[in-house]
Amino acid sequence: MRVSRAVDALAQIDAESYERERRGLIREGPPIPAILESPHCRRAPSETPPDFTIAAADGSHVDVDRHMAARCFLINTGVAVLTYGAQPDARLTSRPKLYADGDELVIRDPLTYRQQGIEGAVLGAKRTVEEMRALVEAVRQTPPEIPTLALVDGSLIMLGLVGPLNQDFVLRELVEEGFVRALEELEEMARTRQLAVAGYVSLPGSSEVVSGIRAAACSYGLEGGGYRCSFYGPGRDPCGNCVGGVRDRDIFARTLEPGERSALFATGSAAVEHYYMGTGVTFFYVHAGEEVGRVETPSWVAGDPELLDLTHALVIDQCRRGRGYPVALMEAHEQAAVTVSDRRYFGEMVDGALQRDGLPVFTSEKARSKRLRWL
Repeated sequence: MRVSRAVDALAQIDAESYERERRGLIREGPPIPAILESPHCRRAPSETPPDFTIAAADGSHVDVDRHMAARCFLINTGVAVLTYGAQPDARLTSRPKLYADGDELVIRDPLTYRQQGIEGAVLGAKRTVEEMRALVEAVRQTPPEIPTLALVDGSLIMLGLVGPLNQDFVLRELVEEGFVRALEELEEMARTRQLAVAGYVSLPGSSEVVSGIRAAACSYGLEGGGYRCSFYGPGRDPCGNCVGGVRDRDIFARTLEPGERSALFATGSAAVEHYYMGTGVTFFYVHAGEEVGRVETPSWVAGDPELLDLTHALVIDQCRRGRGYPVALMEAHEQAAVTVSDRRYFGEMVDGALQRDGLPVFTSEKARSKRLRWL
């Protein structure tokens, strides 16, 4: 019932009045996207060019472990460059890097004495930055005369770092000077060649479009940053227009045929506005055959109809070749994956390196107990 309401409400949105409402609510509640095309439009993919290249990057890491003898972490970046057409080719590489020096394990504010350790979510963000940098280098090595799609696994929006746990200098280094700088390098290359950039989100959990529908359809509107109808509980909405609990993919699974994409939206994320230095993030949904995926692009890709069509066509082509998921991302993941045995061997290598240098090797009793059999 709520999905049907959401589908109907999306089709009835008036773009002009929606934009006025959106601007009035942009500082309240969840992100509300801008709608850049007719909200209920469906677009079939264009033909793929006869020759094209897909460059994809993915990563994996071994986090800092207090039970290990040394404080360190590992980032392994995998890259797949697949060329299709008259001269097909495939280049699969991985680049593991150990971070063990004291300066490598923290992010420091150059203006103060503040610092923050690289672990957990911060390490995950650093890995994402290394993936983007590896993607830039991979694209530089591809023939500039061949249309190219640079593809990453997941969102282009680094939301995980925003919050009270991470200080501004951490966000500046990882988002502004790392991730966004890499996007700008790709944009610079795109000025002299046909190059598109996208992030593919499989089985997306976002409800950003739903937030826009609620802003347009809810009779009661927002109060204190939330929708008033939320306080009445599921099944008891007061206005009859409630679409809470619906995800974007639920809507587009109803409206899109295999291969088609949705309208184009621009994210309303405050993090993008604040940290992306003018580089906006747009997105659309595609029916990839087995699932509805979310495709995110920088605003400069969305602003070029040819690049936008190329992104759509090549993502669908990759999903068809990969049985529902981009095959280049699958190959990049295979190069990047760090298995359980790899992690165990990594720990043994750290211990061996310490022993060779005559340094003490120790571990916690908890870690030691896991290696013993009591029964």
